[in-house]
Amino acid sequence: MDLKRAGLLVVNFGGPRNASELTPFLTELLLDVLPGPMPLKQLVAPAFARRRAARIQPAYERIGWSDIVPTHDRQVDALRVALGDDAPAAIASGMMFTAPTLRDAVRSLKGRCDWIVALPLFPHYSLATTGAAFQFAWEALQAEGMSQLPVHWVPAWFDHPEYIEALAATIRAGVAATPGEGPIHLLFSPHGLPVSYPRRGDPYPDQVRASVRRVIEHLGWTDPWQVAWQSRVGPARWMEPSTDQALRALGRAGVSRVCAVPISFVSEHIETKYEIDVEYAELAHTSGIRHFARAPALGLEPAFIRALADVTRKALSKARYQCVRCLHPQPDEHRRRTGCPSCNFRNPPFLREGIAP
Repeated sequence: MDLKRAGLLVVNFGGPRNASELTPFLTELLLDVLPGPMPLKQLVAPAFARRRAARIQPAYERIGWSDIVPTHDRQVDALRVALGDDAPAAIASGMMFTAPTLRDAVRSLKGRCDWIVALPLFPHYSLATTGAAFQFAWEALQAEGMSQLPVHWVPAWFDHPEYIEALAATIRAGVAATPGEGPIHLLFSPHGLPVSYPRRGDPYPDQVRASVRRVIEHLGWTDPWQVAWQSRVGPARWMEPSTDQALRALGRAGVSRVCAVPISFVSEHIETKYEIDVEYAELAHTSGIRHFARAPALGLEPAFIRALADVTRKALSKARYQCVRCLHPQPDEHRRRTGCPSCNFRNPPFLREGIAP
């Protein structure tokens, strides 16, 4: 296939850039995560969103609203430059829950490409992020009459050497910003999940832990470290330890220096600039931790952009189909199976219905 006739669809979560976007953002998010039939969700989601917006708007105002979309735009611009002559002519960005939507992005590719690479800005595959985003993208392709186009879905890149170097660079910056003397406890704080997700085979926790092990080895880190999970919402049981549980335990243990690492976040937003920088910083102080700092999110870290460029080039070269869970290369016809023959993960509908390039 002609690489110049490829379309690159870069997918992200989205986030409210001002007060007018907050309730619509929360409404779209609730339509995705609430249980029950869609007509019922469409009935209750707007009211739930308005109530939640009233509670969290002060937090967004404090941090100057979400950085996800503007940072994403700069990341895509940097990716285009890094790709150079390998960059496809048609590149579009789509957000799951705010503008520009995935349907906007797919529509902008219409007539400009013969096949598509779908690249998520989520290093680790989860049913809640990459899986949901790809399903939205597939529905957008169907809605725009483009479902006949071949799509190469890029499932995850959590162990890419340049991604690991990018993480290491942010950790070095966070460590340098941690005041005091003595050992530093690295607290890796990815976004958490309800325990029901890994029970369904979601590979996200294992992929996060794999990234952590690789970056610890890459850094030659000898001080203490651990993984804890942040951002719990709702009554369901979530993965543990939570970040707040970990901070309290570290305070009881007499740890004086902690550097939080927001490992699953590629840009700054409310989970980093408010949840970690404000809420967890205050909790660290009240728990007896004298010095608390944070590694920055990846942003425009050069190694991160190099990782995205390499992942994109490999996808554009029509690398073999990989299971989205175990990442084992498979013959392309295996995507038509109900489950992966290597790990038995149930193939999502967008893989079984889509046609690979």
